[in-house]
Amino acid sequence: MKNGVGSGWLIFGIIFLIVCVYAGYYIFLYVGYEFAASDGSLAGVRSGTFGDAFGALNALFSGLAFSGVLITIILQRKDIREGQQEFARQKTEDQFYSLLRFQQDVVSKFDLQKTITNERGGGRQLVTVGRDCFKAWVKMLREMYVDSEGVDTSQRIKASYRDLWRKHQGDLGLYYRSLYSVFRYVSESDYAEKKKLANVARSLLSDFELVILFYNCVASSGGERFKAYACEFALFDNLDVGLLLNMDDVVMLDKEAFGDNQEALSAF
Repeated sequence: MKNGVGSGWLIFGIIFLIVCVYAGYYIFLYVGYEFAASDGSLAGVRSGTFGDAFGALNALFSGLAFSGVLITIILQRKDIREGQQEFARQKTEDQFYSLLRFQQDVVSKFDLQKTITNERGGGRQLVTVGRDCFKAWVKMLREMYVDSEGVDTSQRIKASYRDLWRKHQGDLGLYYRSLYSVFRYVSESDYAEKKKLANVARSLLSDFELVILFYNCVASSGGERFKAYACEFALFDNLDVGLLLNMDDVVMLDKEAFGDNQEALSAF
């Protein structure tokens, strides 16, 4: 809209300039003729010289008119180019939100079922759905970590995560692939504000999702590819370090992945 208004004012300015030059030159000739005629020095101007004086101006204004056409063409090309850029930007955003909706739909369909037995031998079914599954997975991971054996902390973490992965590979695998597709699309796009789109996706991640994603990056062989996007978009900028198995676990990942998370950065 602003470009269209600017183009209109430019064309109006060119026309106004041409009119002013014509008018000024005519006034100059007319006034000059009157003063010269009083002493008879320009007696022949009315017979043709006065009219011929506009010949040079006609060539000038023809050039100005041609310049106006060129300017109009240039402005039109600029508008077309900007229109194409806007279309490409809108297309990228539409595709991004389509991927994000699919990813959120994946999360909403998670369900974990567990039978709880009472003292009388009876039982009831406990069902956990959607994002609450991540809280349950973090609890499972912590229990596995406590029960695991290993020479060092890193080995215990990896062993615990492998156990969690084997038991819930179906849900976790689909989750990682869908989220990976979102960040890969943003990273490989030509969108000028990639961080803006990434922040939208990042804002939808719960605290417990971030914990599971963190251990996927540091304890899973398949997490290496996701780790690159975690660093590129500071995925763990809002990670609650207190939810990790150990607060010192943050050093297992590059500090770029934590953005401005001062609690995490203090461990480095």
